[in-house]
Amino acid sequence: MSRFRLIYLACIGVSLMTGCGLFGDSDARKGTLAELPPATLPNAAKTVEVIEIDRIEASYRKALAVAEEPALRQQILLRLADLEMARSEREQEEATDLRRLYDRPIAMYRELIDYEASKPQPTQGVDIDQLRYKLAKAYALDGRNAEAAAVLDELAQNHPDSPLMSETQFRRAEKAFSDGDYTAAESHYRSVVAGDDDTFKQNALYMQGWSQFKRGDYDLALHAFAQVLDQLLASAKQPDQVSQAMADLGPARSNLVGDTLRVMGLSLSYLDGAASITDLQTEVGPKVYQHLLYEQLGQLYLEQKRFNDSAETYNHFVENNPNSDFAPDFSIKTIQTYEQGNFPSLILPAKQDFVRRYGITSRFWTERNGALSNTARAYLHESLQELAAYEHAEAQQLKANSQTLTDPREQQAASNQAVAAYASAALWYREFVQTFPQDPKAADMTFLLAESLYEAGDLAQALMSYEKVAYEYRSPIHGAEAAYSAVLLSQELIDQTQPNLGEVRQQWQQRKIDNSLRFAEVYPTDPRAVTVLAQAAPELLNQGDQVSAIAVAERVIAWQPQPDGQLLFSSWLVLGHSQFDLQQYPAAEQAYWQVLKLLPTYGQTPGAPSQQDVRERIAASIYQQAQASLTAGAKDDAITQLLRITEVTPDTDVAIKARYDAGTYLIEQERWVDAERVLLSFRQQYPNHELAASLPAKLVVVYQNQSKWQQAADELLVMERTSTDPDVKRQSLIMGAELYDKSGDRNRAIEQYTRYANNYPRPLAENLEAQHRLTELYADTGDGTRRQFWLQKIIDTNAAAGDARTDRSIFLAASAETELAQPAYDDFLRIPLNLPLKASLQRKRAALDKALKGQERILKYGVAEFTTQASFRIGEIYAQLSRDLMDSQRPNGLDELELEQYEILLEEQAYPFEEKSIEIHQANAQRSWKGTYDQWVKRSFDALAKLLPGRYNKQETRLEVSHEIH
Repeated sequence: MSRFRLIYLACIGVSLMTGCGLFGDSDARKGTLAELPPATLPNAAKTVEVIEIDRIEASYRKALAVAEEPALRQQILLRLADLEMARSEREQEEATDLRRLYDRPIAMYRELIDYEASKPQPTQGVDIDQLRYKLAKAYALDGRNAEAAAVLDELAQNHPDSPLMSETQFRRAEKAFSDGDYTAAESHYRSVVAGDDDTFKQNALYMQGWSQFKRGDYDLALHAFAQVLDQLLASAKQPDQVSQAMADLGPARSNLVGDTLRVMGLSLSYLDGAASITDLQTEVGPKVYQHLLYEQLGQLYLEQKRFNDSAETYNHFVENNPNSDFAPDFSIKTIQTYEQGNFPSLILPAKQDFVRRYGITSRFWTERNGALSNTARAYLHESLQELAAYEHAEAQQLKANSQTLTDPREQQAASNQAVAAYASAALWYREFVQTFPQDPKAADMTFLLAESLYEAGDLAQALMSYEKVAYEYRSPIHGAEAAYSAVLLSQELIDQTQPNLGEVRQQWQQRKIDNSLRFAEVYPTDPRAVTVLAQAAPELLNQGDQVSAIAVAERVIAWQPQPDGQLLFSSWLVLGHSQFDLQQYPAAEQAYWQVLKLLPTYGQTPGAPSQQDVRERIAASIYQQAQASLTAGAKDDAITQLLRITEVTPDTDVAIKARYDAGTYLIEQERWVDAERVLLSFRQQYPNHELAASLPAKLVVVYQNQSKWQQAADELLVMERTSTDPDVKRQSLIMGAELYDKSGDRNRAIEQYTRYANNYPRPLAENLEAQHRLTELYADTGDGTRRQFWLQKIIDTNAAAGDARTDRSIFLAASAETELAQPAYDDFLRIPLNLPLKASLQRKRAALDKALKGQERILKYGVAEFTTQASFRIGEIYAQLSRDLMDSQRPNGLDELELEQYEILLEEQAYPFEEKSIEIHQANAQRSWKGTYDQWVKRSFDALAKLLPGRYNKQETRLEVSHEIH
């Protein structure tokens, strides 16, 4: 109730100052209660005059009696309610029994709340959230906790932005926690944590974690408690600063840290133990105090006699924090826990793990540059000797046992155990040598290391140890054998490496080559040296070191005494391949001839090339000589060499490519006749070869350059039918049509153009050009029906193109529309106006409508060339109709007066059409003002000269001007 007591004192202060201001000072009466300064607590050191609550209340009631302004009345009622609250609190302090003392302030606060809630605008100085807060306080002081909680709920729901919200939510959370409603408690505590008031935040965060813990949500609880520790231990930036940070907190807050760690330890034990610490670290980031969590959890398990869980907890810290300064201590704790729990089978592995983690090969050692304590170093020295001796003896015994077993599965199991023991022994031997390199037994330990590694199947490390014995120590007893073992072991490593690990295989291959060359150099008198050297030559070639491969191959060929033919065959083959790779093609060709000579006797081994393979290489050598001629610019010599391949090795694949390339280079040399001959011979000899598919394209070029349009078109037709590339098929079809057109084969050109126009609507430009050419071809053949079909097709295609239309497509459509409109225009001109005039005039008007529609369609395209023509013809249509009316056949039997009247009637009918014609011709003629002047604009001027001669048929007057100065 300390917070409520503080509010109570504040209320008393407000009452005192308000009373003095309202009734004691005339200046104060000029303002309102809302304008009074905020209440402050009196200084405890000063004496404050006690004013009777009854007197103050009487003053307020007098003020209430005369106050008419609603806002002022509310403010006074609020002061009265506060006074009743103060009176009830005083009575409660003096009461000797339990009874309800706050009914009056509760009723008054309720009345104020109801009134404020019913108003659209709040009263100045009367905050409804403050009223609800005071009402909740009154209920709470009266022991009516359920009603107090309900009011706090209303406050939270209706005033989320209230400055009292943080405390309100905290009180609600405490009530919910007390009632066992941990879900609601968590929600309310969380809102306090998320708020802006820091007064309750840390306690709320701590209690939020407890709420989550109480309802079994240990993951969330850990997050909350971690935030509490983040705040309390914020001064610690590194793990080694945590102890000092706790000491600086003082007893109370230090106890809070301890309590938090204990409840976090319980939460972790209810979850996945140490794994949950890792999960927490992953979710919230690394914490400087995380080692405390491991210690707390490990100690909890120890207290519960859960030794294995405790050891796993310590070990989990080491696994996840291997470079921590605390890691060695936790490793020791692990071993001590096993000892305390009496787990002898686990002690040895734990010691082994200790050496691995903190020995010379460990990251821990490296990062500290070997700066271990004397105790740790001594323990390490002792442990390495102990572990190496134990594991080696164990491995030898296991291997011996495995050889006495008859059951394959049991034998394999014992063998696997022996391998593992040898690997462990090798580990300790190596680490001993590395840690104590000046030890007198280092050389013997290295040899034992090599043996252990080999037995363990760690061939790479065994190889390194054998190399050290052979080439660093150069042991007179084991040197040559170690050197040869290094070669054999390198090959084993190559064989064991997966083919997809090409880079790794290449590294081992280079290692074998190096060892082979070193073996022949250091131990040349050994009878195995030349064989090892001969094996190195192809390996060097495979590594891409052709220069070294040539040197080694030549050395084997020159070796004395002469090696056997198999080694010579292999060396000549390496020599040829290496020289070929280095573009020494003449020398390579000669080496391959030597290979062919030895092949029947020594080329029957697996992996040896066949005679056909070697012949292909010879052909390739000649082919590359041709390529060198091309590079030098001697294309004719290159062509000669390419064709020579077909004579030397006609049965090779290279010969086929050589003939094809010869045809290509003949095209580049523009030797069209020779190119045609070579390419046609290729087609005849290799009709099914994959290169034959590209011959039509080349022959098109050859035929075009010889003006053989028909043959070129035929090749394009082949391309169009055989190609699977839609774009190639399309281009071949249109190019074929153009070449047939060019050759004069009109029928095949029409067939090709038609197929193109029907099958390839895109690109639009090429499609329309094909249609346009069809209209021209059908015009040449006199086939008007098909010509009109394609004219209409052009119009429809352009219309369907929409936004894809171009200036060219619109021009072609306008041109086609112009031609299609011509018959209707001609029909209109041909129809005379005869008697009976009504019937002939009806036919004339029908023809006029059709002719006008045709010309109007042309105008829609907006193409100047056709717009002026269409405008002229529309003008002429109206002019012609006017003339035809005036020239129409007169009825028989009219007297002079009737005839005159008939003439007048005709003029009245014809005049509007003549006016329309003048208007249209004038509009067409005015296009000249904007720069458009063609034959149709000129003809409109001519028509206007006849229709309006006074304006458009004036003769020009020429004035002669002399600039001569007299």
